[in-house]
Amino acid sequence: MLVLRTEALLALFSTLLLTSVCVDASGSRPHRIVVVGSINADTFLPVDRIPIEGENLTLLPGKLPVVDVPGGKGCTQAVAASKLLAPVGGSVSFVGQFGNDVAAQILQQSLVDAHVDVTFCSHHENITSGRGYVFHTTSGQVSAVVSGGSNELGWLEWEHAWEIYNKDRNQILLQGKIDNLLQDCRLVMLQCEVPEYVNRLVARCAAQRGNILVVQDVGGEDRGMNEEHLRHCDYLMPNESELRRLVRSFGGPENDSDIETMAKFLQARGARNILVTQGSKGSTLVADDGTVIHQPAITIEEVLDETGAGDCYRAAFCTALCEDKSLQQCMEWATAAGACSVERLGAVPSTPTRGQVEDRVHTNWVERSVLDIPRGDGLGFRGGAKSFPFLIGSRLNSMKDRPELWDGALDDPREYVRRQSTIKGLTCVDFNFPQHFHTWSNEEAAKSLEMAGLRAGAVCLRYPSKFARGAMNNPDYELRQEAIELTKHAAQMARDLGAKEVVIWSAYDGYDYPFQVDYDEKWDELVGAFRECCDAYPDIRFSVEYKPTDENTRFFTIPSTGAALLMVNEVDRQNFGLTLDVGHMLMSGENPGQSIAMVGRAGKLFGVQLNDGFTRLAAEDGLMFGSVHPSMALEIMYQLRRTKFDGHFYFDTFPQRSDPVREAEYNIRRVKAFWYAASSMDADRLKRVMDEHDAIGALELVDDSLRRI
Repeated sequence: MLVLRTEALLALFSTLLLTSVCVDASGSRPHRIVVVGSINADTFLPVDRIPIEGENLTLLPGKLPVVDVPGGKGCTQAVAASKLLAPVGGSVSFVGQFGNDVAAQILQQSLVDAHVDVTFCSHHENITSGRGYVFHTTSGQVSAVVSGGSNELGWLEWEHAWEIYNKDRNQILLQGKIDNLLQDCRLVMLQCEVPEYVNRLVARCAAQRGNILVVQDVGGEDRGMNEEHLRHCDYLMPNESELRRLVRSFGGPENDSDIETMAKFLQARGARNILVTQGSKGSTLVADDGTVIHQPAITIEEVLDETGAGDCYRAAFCTALCEDKSLQQCMEWATAAGACSVERLGAVPSTPTRGQVEDRVHTNWVERSVLDIPRGDGLGFRGGAKSFPFLIGSRLNSMKDRPELWDGALDDPREYVRRQSTIKGLTCVDFNFPQHFHTWSNEEAAKSLEMAGLRAGAVCLRYPSKFARGAMNNPDYELRQEAIELTKHAAQMARDLGAKEVVIWSAYDGYDYPFQVDYDEKWDELVGAFRECCDAYPDIRFSVEYKPTDENTRFFTIPSTGAALLMVNEVDRQNFGLTLDVGHMLMSGENPGQSIAMVGRAGKLFGVQLNDGFTRLAAEDGLMFGSVHPSMALEIMYQLRRTKFDGHFYFDTFPQRSDPVREAEYNIRRVKAFWYAASSMDADRLKRVMDEHDAIGALELVDDSLRRI
């Protein structure tokens, strides 16, 4: 007969009241998590492979079992959550059942060592603790058999409480104790390694309070789920096979492999948010508002043990929810925790510290910011741990700088391309026309790109000095027409190279003094010229790069973003838009983020040229991206993402006294880091800042984002 003190349940609930004391520094709701679940002493059996049905295996030669390693979903998740929350003032309380054996002492100590509150756990005199027997291969794969022990048989008082509560939900004494259990609790974590009635009792009472998140790990015992319980859970967390199993239990399709379809099937039956872990494919969240978020996995060089990866992932996700991180940040945080865990043996021993997870998040950002050449057209999101959604080019003429660092001649565009091919992360080349095409044919240029493993990004107009009085604004009609034909020739060159864009920047279309030109006439000349080019090459995007002033022209006909948008409106061609240069926007006294928002709103942002500068005396410095204005660089990336920019990134910088290869690689790392920082900003927090015009809040948000770069 099972023996348990009759006061156990009352002590359990009243003790939990004492644990709900942690409140964060801001005075908001406490970061307190209650974990209800299993505790196992795991035995690891080192084998060459996972045994198949009917097969007997021996351990690897010279290897012994590793015994009494703390584990079990509940224990692992509680320890993992505590190690992540405790450094920021959070707390974790654990509800579980210990047996009466040496393993129970080891398991309890592992929780206490991680600062998990175990005062409300029960000990049973004549039940053994739960145990797991784990087959563990040299490649890190695991397969386990679990003996429930006290996890299965130690909940009789809870079963009695469930029976009473199920009959009379107004049972005052029990309701009061459960209120104490859940007081000041932010989130409850449940698993399927304890009886279902335990989960249902806790979830039902938590749902009645309305301010406690209930997270159900679907892993554990192979069993269905009650529809009422489904509705009470804010988050379901299965892996792919568990998701399919759960869908089948509700009469869903047998062989559906589409995560979004399966998730929506469950949502139609009352489920809310469904977060699916997918191993090396990452994880996918299908939210109750229809949002679908994918988080790529982190590449691991050597996997030692996968036992606790899922539990660490789930615990980290829940702690991030308690810290009010965005859902994308929660998934990123969870992915980093899971990646840390596979590098150590054992479930509980592999739980990472907060510092380790922070380091892994940062390291992953750096790794994602280095190489990775996009495939296909290079414009869409590619997925995978190191993907980046844009082709990246850099100023070809900068390859002429510091020739002593290059083994070979640098007197020909072929050599410039060859030098650019050594830049890690560079994926495309923007050519100047006609400057870069005096010594080779279109076919030779295309062959050079192919040999270098690069693509053509755009062809950029550089009108020769014969147009010093103006290109499309020249007072001589014949020269104006010649400039138009030269622009069309550039479009043909782009077409031959497989590029989709011609960038038009004229150093000469403007004036120096008042009364020097007829402004309306010059404007109309450009409108007509641009229309002619667009109509001649409808498959090529013509993109104007404006500039406010230059050593060649003090006032340009198109001097600002606003004027450029007016030009776009009057030209009125689908293939006519703008390229925005950061330095030019700064010279115009503009905030680049706002300018990008304006042009993106109109759907006319065809290209961006990235750099930075001090802009003293209207100088165009062409410094490395984000080197002078990091907060602006962050907002540039945010606005490009927000406006769904689909062009490529180009660095219009002037290394001159620096190694141009190193300079380009630095730019590439920086732009990717800024992009990922902008992608991971807390959208809810940003909205609150913007709604309140909160200047200090905006600066604090920027500070938090830049710390991760």
